[in-house]
Parts: sequence; C-alpha cells; structure tokens
Amino acid sequence: MKSKDYLKNATAYFWKESFAIIKSDQSYPDAFAVIKDKNEITVIIDQNKLQGTILKEYEKNWKILTLDIIFSLDTVGILTKISGCLSEKGIPVMAISAYSRDHFLIRDIDVDNSVGALKSIGITILQIN
Repeated sequence: MKSKDYLKNATAYFWKESFAIIKSDQSYPDAFAVIKDKNEITVIIDQNKLQGTILKEYEKNWKILTLDIIFSLDTVGILTKISGCLSEKGIPVMAISAYSRDHFLIRDIDVDNSVGALKSIGITILQIN
C-alpha cells in the first residue's frame, strides 16, 4: 500500500504531557524513549519527571504526536510525507519509529500550525491538549 493511501482518513493524537529531549550520561527508566548510539544517550521524557534534575544539554516543551495507524515494516514514504508537509510550514520535527507506529516530536509552539498542515494531507487530529 502507498503512503498516500495509509494517510487517507488517518488519525493521530497529541499526548497531553510536554516532553524534554536531553543529552544524558544515563538512561531514565520511565522515559518515553532512550536512544543509545556510540556517541551519546538521548532521552525523551515527560519534563515533569525531571523536577530538580540538573541537565547539561536539553530542550523542553515538545509534544508527541502519535500516528494511530499500524504499519507493516515494508511501508515506504510515511515519514517523508509527514515531515515534508510540516517542513513546508517551517515546523521542525523529530521522528521516532516504533515497531508498528510512528511518533513525531513537535514543539509546543508549533502544535496549532502542525494540525492544519496534517489535515491538508488527510490526517485527523483526535486530541490536542
């Protein structure tokens, strides 16, 4: 199936929490995601869980948008279609692909504009804060 067919009448939702993206020396057990590569550890976590934590490098105030579609692993073009429509509006995005769903980190200040952009490619947003 082509990406445009997957996105026709697709739904997505924003998580109510605001998230921080941090460069860390450690994993956090209750993080949304921990990405370890040979150079660094990146943690994406509800920023309320960081109260009193000293952070070296971080950005706060990101929302997670989850595309509520289960994809097969051979699906092509979903990230391109979504990141492209957001890019046209000047909206930065970080994508995280899970086994069967895709998640996108979008800055709090860009949520409203991203909703319009996503609607233009057929995605219905079920929840915004």
